[in-house]
Amino acid sequence: MPEKPILVYDGDCSFCKYWVRRWQRKTGDRVSYVPFQEVPEGFHEISELQFKRSVWLIMEDGRKLHSAAAAFELLAIGGFRAGRWLYYRVPFASKVFELAYRVVADNRDLFYKLTKLFFRDA
Repeated sequence: MPEKPILVYDGDCSFCKYWVRRWQRKTGDRVSYVPFQEVPEGFHEISELQFKRSVWLIMEDGRKLHSAAAAFELLAIGGFRAGRWLYYRVPFASKVFELAYRVVADNRDLFYKLTKLFFRDA
């Protein structure tokens, strides 16, 4: 088990790298960030294809979260707990958030351009 949560992301993705930098500022040293390209094959039984499709957050207790669930848990570690509360407590919210995550993940180049347009620190 890791000593602290590990977020594994696509290190070749500009959109992913941008958001990881933002998350790092929020979580400080409470989370390790590692591109999937730097982890051994079968890391925590997660395939390369799974790593390519979404972020994965591997918790100290062995839980493996991915996609929107991982993002909301990461935000909660950084102090923003409302998203995690909505994800788990509001009926169908998790399905909506996962659908939104999939749309963004499947269109990363477009969303990176939008990120650069709307966020000054892009």
